[in-house]
Amino acid sequence: MLRLNRAPKPLQPWEGPKPQLPMTVTFQCRVHYLDLQVYLAKVYRMRDYDILKATGITHGLYPEYIVTGIMPPATNIGQQTDNIRRGRRSRDLGLILNVLCVDGFIPKGKYVIDTKAKAGPFVVYTALINEHQDPNHPECVAFKRRHQAPELQRRMKVLDKLVVEYKQQLEEQSR
Repeated sequence: MLRLNRAPKPLQPWEGPKPQLPMTVTFQCRVHYLDLQVYLAKVYRMRDYDILKATGITHGLYPEYIVTGIMPPATNIGQQTDNIRRGRRSRDLGLILNVLCVDGFIPKGKYVIDTKAKAGPFVVYTALINEHQDPNHPECVAFKRRHQAPELQRRMKVLDKLVVEYKQQLEEQSR
């Protein structure tokens, strides 16, 4: 007779030495695409190179590239790598990363390209104000010293004034 409701046998604890899974541990880097664009402008003079536009990647994706430091076999690979070294743009980000590795700028490994939009400085400052509730907190003051753009300074002063006024209102209400 066939029993469909029978409970499965409980798992027995593993006895003896556990088998080893053959694997290779690899090096992994996470790089923000904007930082990579700045780096490419510095190293290979790729000014105004837009990684997202060149590769067709959109914000929020995290493409991964395996950088081996070995050029793939192709008939025109030498010309492509020379073009990259001369600052000509390429749609092949994996090839660009491999050229950087061959030239000794980056190590071999797995590279994850972070395409999430970075928070602007005002958003960062607003988060600092929310955290400390004081424009004179040392972290807030240091942030204002590091970011001297006139429009940003103006916006931070307005936010500071609002925070101070709000704190004064709270003090008056508590009296």
